[in-house]
Amino acid sequence: KNPRYFQNTATGKVVYLTGSHTWSNLVDIGPKDPPPKFDFKANLDWMEKLNHNFIRMWTWELVSWNTKGNRENKLHTAAPQPFARTGPGKALDGKPKFNLKKFNPVYFDRLRSRITAAGERGIYVSVMLFEGWGLQFSPGAWEGHPFNPKNNINGIDGDMNKDGKGTEIHTLANKAVTALQEAYVRKVVDTVNGFDNVLYEISNENHPPSTRWQYHIIRFIKNYEKKKPQQHPVGMTFQYRGGKNDD
Repeated sequence: KNPRYFQNTATGKVVYLTGSHTWSNLVDIGPKDPPPKFDFKANLDWMEKLNHNFIRMWTWELVSWNTKGNRENKLHTAAPQPFARTGPGKALDGKPKFNLKKFNPVYFDRLRSRITAAGERGIYVSVMLFEGWGLQFSPGAWEGHPFNPKNNINGIDGDMNKDGKGTEIHTLANKAVTALQEAYVRKVVDTVNGFDNVLYEISNENHPPSTRWQYHIIRFIKNYEKKKPQQHPVGMTFQYRGGKNDD
């Protein structure tokens, strides 16, 4: 069998996925605060005209994004985030701190509604769960991450080696961090499990030390969905820099 083809077990239809993406198709991102709202309907209209049937739906773990790492020179903001900003206290960006045990309904309602809208056009959605490039390469990225202890009320510090990057959150080094990530993944699965047009991507361009962590999340989703009405494909994409396709 050709692994580039999928079969929708609900319909029996064989599917070849081909499509487009843009970076703000779930989380709004831009140089203003709040960032401009993305016109998702216009994006779907454009894709439909091109007969595309696949979206890579991005998540952003950072509340701010310094684009010097992308050869630009702007500070972008990203919203909404999966976790609620309840306070008490202010995070490093001057907004309420995150409560990592409370989810933001705006994020998950948007995720559900956009998958619904895509499905009505016959478009499949790869739901990105984590994003690894930013922590590695965006200047000052750790200051904009909810797992920075100055940004949350839960006492979570994902920067295990105190190098100011926090890339250890995408390993299994901190059990408290992994537990929060698992709770978030459960919330995503609970939100979208009923859809036929869903796939999962563990992370965009994470660092090579994330391999065991990514495998763990894959197994976690597979085991959790066993108890659910539907089971979906789960993918792991290339690790940057220094990854291997064999992983």
